[in-house]
Amino acid sequence: MLKAVIRFSLRYSTLVLIAAVMVVGYAGYRLPRMSVDVFPELNAPTVTIMAEAGGLAADEVEQYVTFPIETAVNGMTGVRRVRSASAIGLGIVWVDLEWGSDLFDARQLVAERLVTARENLPDEVEPFITPITSIAGEIMLISLSSPDESVSPMQMRSFGEFELRTKILAVPGVAQVVAIGGELPEYQVNVDQERLRLYDLTITDVVEAAGGAHSTASGGYLVNVDSFEIPIRQQSRVTRPEDIASTIIKYHEGVAVTIGQVADVRLGSALKRGTASEGGTPAVVLSIQKSPGTNTLALTDSLDALFDQIEPTLPAGVELNRDVVRQSHFIDRAVHNVTKVLGEAIIIVLLVLVLFLMNLRTTLITLTAIPISLAVGLLMMDALNLGLNVMTLGGLTVAIGVLVDDAIIDVENVFRRLKQNRAQPESEQRPFTEVIFDASNEIRPAMVFATVIIVMVFVPLLFLQGLEGRFFQPLALTYMISILASLAVALTVVPAMCRFLLKGRLGGKHGEQDGFLVRLLKRAYEPALRAAIRLRLWVLGAAGLVTAAALLLASTFGSSFLPSFNEGTFTVFLLAPPGTSIVESDRLATEVEKQLVEIEGVRSVSRRTGRAERDEHAEPVSNSEIEVTVDAGSDRFEVREDIDRILGSVPGITTMVGQPIEHRLSHVLSGTPAAIAINVFGENLTELRRVAKEIEGELQSLPGARDVNANREVMITSLPIRYRHAELAAAGLSPADAAEQVREAIYGEVVDTVNQGVRQYDLVVRLAPEERESIAQVRDLLLRGRGGATVRLSDVADIGPERSSNLITRENAQRKAVVSLNVAEGSNLGDLVAQVQERVDPIVQSAGMTVSYGGQFEAQQSASRTILVAGVAVALIMLMLLQISTGSMRAAVLVMLNMPLALIGGIAAIYLTEGGGPIANTLALVGIGGPYIPPVISIASLVGFITLFGIAVRNGILLINHYNHLMEAEGVPMGEAIVQGSMERLVPILMTAISAALGLVPLALAAGEPGSELLAPLAIVTLGGLLTSTFLNLIVVPAGYSLVFGHKLEPRQRSSRSFMTRIAGALRPAKATVNTKEN
Repeated sequence: MLKAVIRFSLRYSTLVLIAAVMVVGYAGYRLPRMSVDVFPELNAPTVTIMAEAGGLAADEVEQYVTFPIETAVNGMTGVRRVRSASAIGLGIVWVDLEWGSDLFDARQLVAERLVTARENLPDEVEPFITPITSIAGEIMLISLSSPDESVSPMQMRSFGEFELRTKILAVPGVAQVVAIGGELPEYQVNVDQERLRLYDLTITDVVEAAGGAHSTASGGYLVNVDSFEIPIRQQSRVTRPEDIASTIIKYHEGVAVTIGQVADVRLGSALKRGTASEGGTPAVVLSIQKSPGTNTLALTDSLDALFDQIEPTLPAGVELNRDVVRQSHFIDRAVHNVTKVLGEAIIIVLLVLVLFLMNLRTTLITLTAIPISLAVGLLMMDALNLGLNVMTLGGLTVAIGVLVDDAIIDVENVFRRLKQNRAQPESEQRPFTEVIFDASNEIRPAMVFATVIIVMVFVPLLFLQGLEGRFFQPLALTYMISILASLAVALTVVPAMCRFLLKGRLGGKHGEQDGFLVRLLKRAYEPALRAAIRLRLWVLGAAGLVTAAALLLASTFGSSFLPSFNEGTFTVFLLAPPGTSIVESDRLATEVEKQLVEIEGVRSVSRRTGRAERDEHAEPVSNSEIEVTVDAGSDRFEVREDIDRILGSVPGITTMVGQPIEHRLSHVLSGTPAAIAINVFGENLTELRRVAKEIEGELQSLPGARDVNANREVMITSLPIRYRHAELAAAGLSPADAAEQVREAIYGEVVDTVNQGVRQYDLVVRLAPEERESIAQVRDLLLRGRGGATVRLSDVADIGPERSSNLITRENAQRKAVVSLNVAEGSNLGDLVAQVQERVDPIVQSAGMTVSYGGQFEAQQSASRTILVAGVAVALIMLMLLQISTGSMRAAVLVMLNMPLALIGGIAAIYLTEGGGPIANTLALVGIGGPYIPPVISIASLVGFITLFGIAVRNGILLINHYNHLMEAEGVPMGEAIVQGSMERLVPILMTAISAALGLVPLALAAGEPGSELLAPLAIVTLGGLLTSTFLNLIVVPAGYSLVFGHKLEPRQRSSRSFMTRIAGALRPAKATVNTKEN
């Protein structure tokens, strides 16, 4: 069939070329319309359920809220795990589904289960499912501030919450907007207990009266008044505090008592669970989250257009900062860097082609493979909704050097055969098109098999699950598609272009003369090749020893999941002792923030303390999150050192430093914003806390661990009220009556919601703030029985401070304590986890509990296992394909030898570029100098080895298939076929390998740049491996073939010419080359 394709391309060459131009043109049309993001869509299929349970302690939230919801959703189809967090006044349940599950179906199922769960929840608790947001979805932080302090925090929050947030949510692609900071306004009825006693009222009476202060009841309409229908509008809505104050409660001694007589009514600040600031000054910070699959850059442009409209209409004195943190900066830098690398790679490949072919026409034909293959790759990405991101562009960049390989092999063979044909007497010359057809057909089997094998080695990446699959599957797909496209180009466009461009003279005296570089390489290679065949046992033995040494060296390497990103923003977590008030947390965090602003190279600093109303994190008010954005030209490592120095000088608080996307990835993997999460399971909270603290103490001293933190699940001071039932009954109170009156007095009762234009204010009744400031005032709280008797709370209840949990976490129906830690500079994930397990397992076992290790470690283990298992399966399939291609199992095994040869350079490249440096590490290995800092193999490096194996095996196929062709089709003896075949394949092998290797140089040099974090390790491994495997392949495979197939060595003939003389001879034109031995 493929033979027919080549024949069709030669016959209808014009049609083929027009089709190719149309494909490139359509790709150019679609390119600006493709979505652009920093990473592929990384969303874990998770349904998040939130339930506000104001006033309940963490253990009460667990018992009455999260446990019933957990029970309802447990056992759902496709659920991977159910996690929950119960904090003060808040319960959150995360239903994590299997990767690849349909999130919309799952949300429907969860919603159905929630209906049944609601029956078992407290009346005032309303659980809801949060909107679907993307994991890397916090695309922007903006802030509202008043530099001249002319606008109050309440006015600022009111504008941000009700006007700005509403307008932002109307932009397509925005999933959620969370506002924090300032003061959220509400209508407050602050009741005075003494005035209540004066009129013989309770707070419950005020609650009922306040409920009647506002009504939205319609008055109906008059059907026909003078031929018109007239609606009746009742103005019974609250428009100002005076409307509430003048509402009647009851008649007392014949006089109406209004709410204003027993309470202070005003528009005031709601109870705060979070604050925010920017640059050390109070602000309202809005976090904008996008929906999955939305183009971040397009959405950012839409939001900027909205802000352009809003800015002129801002209230006087309010300033909008739209650039506190924005992901588009990272995307622009990352995509720009990868695109620049792509361009540089194309230029390098062009130079390699020119140097080797020394012919403009053949270079032009070969280069056509790049735009057409890239165009097909881009169109397929568009069809599969992969979009443009660092990983898909990375797949194309890694493939650049390989895209021209098939075209190189085809053009080189056609060019050589045409030259040989021209060298024949005119009577013996064959038709021009027939020579192109035969030359293309001659290398077709080897070319097709080699390309299929290169594509096959990427198949294991398609089996990756979880987050690592989301990262590397798009890279594998784009690589595979573009490589297959390059094969199609080599079978269609290249023969068609050869027909047009290789007519007439081919250069030189009928083109018999090779280029200067080719002559030099052949003169140097031939003696080395003959020596390798002569000393074949030594060559193979040495190759085996070097491979064994490389594997031994690799056994000292560490491992990690993914390299660290360079996002341009640091996320600093400040964890004050649990139980710290919002006021004190705000003061502490502001002091730190002011110091961070002073760091040289920092562009902006924004802080969020505690939790916003719609936030999906169960953060206590003692925790703060600070985003530190670094200037584009500044050294992020120096900034990081300055941040660490400032944090180290703050006593009494636990700190962690991460990056926005990085810590969200960790959150998806383990539920904590750290690389390693140690989950200890048990039911006894006291014992769990003790074990967690013991683990924390043990790991604090572990070298290589940083940010060790176990203080999330700790004890805080709470104030339990234990009712004495006999005294309650004597006062005419039931426990429910008493509890309801206490709740109304301290926490308050939301009796209605008042709508005023776009703004919505809660109407809340509670005691005046000055009457609920101390424990003594709680003891003196007045309760009224059914018979009218009034008693103090201390008369009917025992009240006293005690320690209780601030946060209770659960996973799969078990309580757990979490100890989280990050990997310090100079350490690596694999080694650190091994040391952690060594120390933690005995502690957990002695306590009779169970432990699991989550986070990046779990994902790394899963990815390595998948790549290994799928890799072995693919290797066996490759072996079978190679046997079909070469016609011999011995030859197939010989080709597979290229894989260990490729390992040598890949391992050497990691050793030279990672860890403590090659010199220091080599000295450390032999016991001299400082400690050995192991180089690190990440999943990205493993993908590099996969890329490498495919290209290395291709070279072996080209050699062995050509030996077979010479012996079978042209009757050349084995010994001569090995030498002649190697010499004739030298140029295409070197061209393909060098173009593939040098095409990766810009990517390898871009290590550390945004967008290159995952691709640079991959490029470094592939580059190092290609350099060694290519040169070893050209020596070891001929020697191995000679040995395996029993070639008898000829007696050695000494040459009178020295090796240097041979190289010098390259400066003179060759009168005859090995090529002329063929017909």
